[in-house]
Amino acid sequence: MRWFHRWFGKKERPRPPLPEAEERDYTLAELGAYDGSDPSKPLLVAIRGWVYDVGRGRDFYGPGGPYGMFAGKDCTRALAKVAFDPELFTGDLDGLDPDELEKLAEWIEMFEAKYRRVGRLLSSG
Repeated sequence: MRWFHRWFGKKERPRPPLPEAEERDYTLAELGAYDGSDPSKPLLVAIRGWVYDVGRGRDFYGPGGPYGMFAGKDCTRALAKVAFDPELFTGDLDGLDPDELEKLAEWIEMFEAKYRRVGRLLSSG
């Protein structure tokens, strides 16, 4: 029974607090600095003009995570198409079919429920 107390009685070290994103608007160039390459910075993702702090999902959106390539980018088209091709990391909605737009709406609903919206993605024009 001694093993039980050693194993389950151990206190885990608390994780350091996650860096929080500043609430403001971001340019695409600024967004790129929040791609997970610097662990002291928050992880940000843009979808349909909104920027989300996805730091709570660092295991998914951080380096090496299954969606790690999304961090620091506008993922609108990639999420709509559920594809990871580099040319799809854009806010361009042209030519998306109704099923893809519905899929995008589902992604946005999930992001709204799980992550903090921190600002708008400023257009480059």
